[in-house]
Amino acid sequence: MLKPVLEQLAHNHDAALARLEAFLAIPSISTDPNHTTDIRRAADWLGKTLPQMGLQTRIHTTKGHPILVAKSHGNDVLNPNAPHVLFYGHYDVQPPDPLDQWTTPPFEPAIRNNAIYARGASDDKGQLCTILESLRAWKVTHGKFPVHVTCLIEGEEECGSEQLPTFINSHREELASDIAITSDTTMWDIQTIAITYGLRGVVYFDVQLHNATRDLHSGVYGGALANPATILTGVLGGLFDNKHRVTIPGFYDDVLPVTDEEHRRWLTLNFDETSEYFDPIGIKVPFGEDGYSTLERRWARPACDINGLYGGYGGEGAKTVIPSFAGAKVSFRTAPNQVADKIAHHFTSWLTNHDTHGCQWEIKQFGSCDPIVLPTDSAYITAARRACKVTSGREPALVREGATLPIVIDFKKTLGVDTLLIGFGLSDDCIHAPNEKLNLDCFNLGCRTHAALLGELATFNGPMGQASARTLQTK
Repeated sequence: MLKPVLEQLAHNHDAALARLEAFLAIPSISTDPNHTTDIRRAADWLGKTLPQMGLQTRIHTTKGHPILVAKSHGNDVLNPNAPHVLFYGHYDVQPPDPLDQWTTPPFEPAIRNNAIYARGASDDKGQLCTILESLRAWKVTHGKFPVHVTCLIEGEEECGSEQLPTFINSHREELASDIAITSDTTMWDIQTIAITYGLRGVVYFDVQLHNATRDLHSGVYGGALANPATILTGVLGGLFDNKHRVTIPGFYDDVLPVTDEEHRRWLTLNFDETSEYFDPIGIKVPFGEDGYSTLERRWARPACDINGLYGGYGGEGAKTVIPSFAGAKVSFRTAPNQVADKIAHHFTSWLTNHDTHGCQWEIKQFGSCDPIVLPTDSAYITAARRACKVTSGREPALVREGATLPIVIDFKKTLGVDTLLIGFGLSDDCIHAPNEKLNLDCFNLGCRTHAALLGELATFNGPMGQASARTLQTK
């Protein structure tokens, strides 16, 4: 039953591209209050598009931007015993600034060099549309969906998804599902689809040291009292030893080592750290925890970074002051099995155990999210691997990612479901930057792969059951 669906996608290419262009033309910038009306326009566009595909759709009003939930009808499924799939995406985009660096206007989609250029093309409107077009093709071809479907689409991902955790918690029954799927990541390369099975977590702090009640003249007070900037940089300078390991006691206690199988699999990726990772950003010398490769440092080891320093005078010329306070932004990327609350406790204890010579700490934690790793032999990842092989002709790359997607943790903790992360962007798509794009071959591959994955999942009898005689996929 998959073949006619893929034929429908090929026949429908121009119409699918026109729908994507209309979606991209809406400047749904979530972080800018001046675009609140545009955010609503994007939600309304989805609110009209999803019912056309046979999905019962509701636009939920929140304290922030609208959240859409679209569901298949109970009897609108080819295999009633198939799993219930929750698709997630977001319709908001980043601000397009600086505008003068765009070759064509960011909200006037343009096709050149076999790619579509617009803000949101890759992150995430274009990738979201690969899911929607696959669902449309199945419904047009067979009159029903291959699995039970729920789509959850939000409008605040680019500004923190503040409303989403509460929404998920209060709509658990409406969002009940067996597996979640999202496309908001990248391919391994233009020929190889990547399935991301692991993400690092994050813990973020703003730390300040305070001393005098005002900035002081360094000629009058210099050398007679503790300078908060000097003390703070001294403390933070002790975060690492000469092997570039974090010195906080207990920091590495819970880190899970990479398995031998993962080591072998990552070697087969033939990752060229120089040409693929460092050269494009002008870096000549790799740096990090001794004894580990760049992929291991990115994907499987924890990291600590000072994201910013502030305090005192930073303007033109000289101003000889001792600042009354100095501050820093400090973040941790946590590895599998580390717990955010535990890392936060270790860090604050480590800070407060230092002699700050009369300076007082002010420590604020701004957020955290635990890491996650999915079993690569699960039934769902196995189905995804088969789908990728069908559409690309190649085995997908099984990868981890060093970044964090809080929605994956929310789905796991609140709904009890794992998430398949299957992306169709490329590393040079310039997301969050001028001239964002999505390669049209990647867009088509995404539509085809989601269609094939739906066919694979339709062969399941029950949420984690064994695939039956896979007639749906092979006929």
